[in-house]
Amino acid sequence: MSESLAPLHETLARIAEQGLALDTKELSRRTGISSVEDIQTLLAGKELADGDVDVRIRERLRLLCSRRLAKASKDHNDKDAVNALVRDIASSIGVSTVWARHLVFGEKTPSMKHGHRLTDYFGEPDGFLTETPAAALNRALQPYLQTEKKAEADLDDPLADLKERFGLVGVARRGEPLSREEAKRLAGLLADVLEQNMEDQS
Repeated sequence: MSESLAPLHETLARIAEQGLALDTKELSRRTGISSVEDIQTLLAGKELADGDVDVRIRERLRLLCSRRLAKASKDHNDKDAVNALVRDIASSIGVSTVWARHLVFGEKTPSMKHGHRLTDYFGEPDGFLTETPAAALNRALQPYLQTEKKAEADLDDPLADLKERFGLVGVARRGEPLSREEAKRLAGLLADVLEQNMEDQS
């Protein structure tokens, strides 16, 4: 996914221009970068060492396992919880429980095939385990930009408020696209009709 995105510095520039509020803890969760300080370093436009990819994969995998255990208020010290996770992973990705245990504790690097299955298992996007910190952050920032794009589109669409007020899925019409002024007049007309219809039904 990240291959088709603009470079991180361009994404950061757009974030800065739009003054978007960022949640560093949420970004840490989405990226697999456990250190919030590292997230802040990247957000400041500074670089982090990419490091060894195998180490990165093992660390992120252990982090995903820790989060899965934490959902049940468990950790890597709880033998029963770890054993259950090991069995589930082994069954899901097609490896032995011995190998799965190494993966859970971040002691072994999964093959590409098993890495793909693991990202599916944990509900993470492709590349989550292998992305460089910069690429991971760039991907994680995209929903912020999409939200901003939607807000901008809604501001430019006079019919957006109409759809929200009356719970409309959309407003379909034929012919040439409307100018902004024409769309505003149409929205006003439709609002009058819909309000009158609601009054008649009450």
